[in-house]
Amino acid sequence: MFGPYVHNIDPIIGTVGGVHLWWYGLTYSLGFVGVFSWLRMNRTPLAIDISGVYTLSIFLALGVLVGGRLVEVVFYEWNYYGSHLRHVPAIWLGGMSTHGILLGSIVGTFLYCKLYQRSFFEIADVMVIAGAFIMGVGRIGNFIDGQIVGALTDSWWGVKFPDLEGFRHPVVLYDGLKSARTV
Repeated sequence: MFGPYVHNIDPIIGTVGGVHLWWYGLTYSLGFVGVFSWLRMNRTPLAIDISGVYTLSIFLALGVLVGGRLVEVVFYEWNYYGSHLRHVPAIWLGGMSTHGILLGSIVGTFLYCKLYQRSFFEIADVMVIAGAFIMGVGRIGNFIDGQIVGALTDSWWGVKFPDLEGFRHPVVLYDGLKSARTV
């Protein structure tokens, strides 16, 4: 019989040359590889050559990273970052906003479409599947980091997160499963 789970996952995979490798970063990297692979498999219906796949993947990744970080900093953590501007690019200190990731991916895709005279809606129609994948994989990173915890529960799948009382619903895993089901 299963019982409540105590969350004690180290968010750092390991350290190489003094640089920490984070699970959160790995999940985003896997998400970007998944998006690239999806675009590569669907480039014929989109009439995009392999160079276009690389370019769109870079626009999307930059949009996700910049948008996710800027919304996190400006709307959720400005009290801190307003007086510590040099920490703004330090994603490992605060993370990214889901709303900013979505906005950034839209902006990155839109800019690609504008620069390369492509239909935004045709590209977005294919990108929505890849977007669901990257969001689902990103939620695994959120769980490993112990972010976005749910309400108290006494269910057998409850999770005890460090520094919080009681067992909680793992809402980021629910959201990740929802996204994966879309794919």
